[in-house]
Amino acid sequence: MTREKLVIGAVLLAYALIPAFAPENIVHLMTITGIWIIIASGLNLLTGYMGYVSFGHAGFVGIGAYTSALLTLKFGMSFWAGALVASLFTALFGLLLGVAILRLSGIYFSIGTLILGEILYSIYYNWSPVTGGFMGLNVPPPELALPFMGNISFELMQWYYFVYLLVFLVVGGLKLLIDSHFGKEIIAIRENESLSQSLGVNINQRKSQCLAISCFLAGMGGALFGAFMGHVDPDSFSIAGSTEFITIIIIGGLASLMGPFFGAYVLITLSLYLEVLGKWRMVVYGLIIVFVMIYARSGIVGFLETIFKREFRK
Repeated sequence: MTREKLVIGAVLLAYALIPAFAPENIVHLMTITGIWIIIASGLNLLTGYMGYVSFGHAGFVGIGAYTSALLTLKFGMSFWAGALVASLFTALFGLLLGVAILRLSGIYFSIGTLILGEILYSIYYNWSPVTGGFMGLNVPPPELALPFMGNISFELMQWYYFVYLLVFLVVGGLKLLIDSHFGKEIIAIRENESLSQSLGVNINQRKSQCLAISCFLAGMGGALFGAFMGHVDPDSFSIAGSTEFITIIIIGGLASLMGPFFGAYVLITLSLYLEVLGKWRMVVYGLIIVFVMIYARSGIVGFLETIFKREFRK
């Protein structure tokens, strides 16, 4: 057994044992962090691997959260079916959106997503008959129907294991995707879009597909977040939320599968101490982004690779 497999096994064992030994508030925070990792991993595919920076990603998370909540509250759909439909709907939204917004590139794409994020936030805030306005919606806790056991309510421990099962499935799936021909083509688009097109890459198709996958994971994260917190409201999906997701992938390391892990844990720790600053914490996040982009462009992952002379990106 190689050292790498031993490390992976030790990490998985540690994750499995955390709920048995850690205080309840730590398990709660780690569950939220797991949801952030899923969302940030999708954003990292779009921004880190393809080079398109989205400043409105929290708006896509909101689509998943509100769609899942409404399907449960208004149509009586189970959380499990509602979350899947919400994720697919968010992906479809991204696919259709890509026809228009992916005609933009560079700073213009970023500005476009920023405007889109503000539009979605305004819809969440002002469309009170549907979204509940600034009060939001209360989401019932999910139940799992098992043979001979009836309906079982999801408690914190079940949430923790379910979220991290999805985290590892998502990361594993993204690794296969990035190592595939698709992954090589989106990286080529990041490096030189014109050259990629001249070499036969269907850049419009690949960009739309990448945005759709990123939106799917954002929708999944939104559905999970709403059900776990038991409530969805517009403030969770503002530009401030998008800034946090961008901060996660930059701190952790762009174009790295491990980057969202490191970035999410650092940011959730920082948020505990910066909560007293309110909206001003965004200024701190901005300064962190500037510092990392100037002095450590590869983020935590790049720093670890330099120290240990090993690759941590895969």
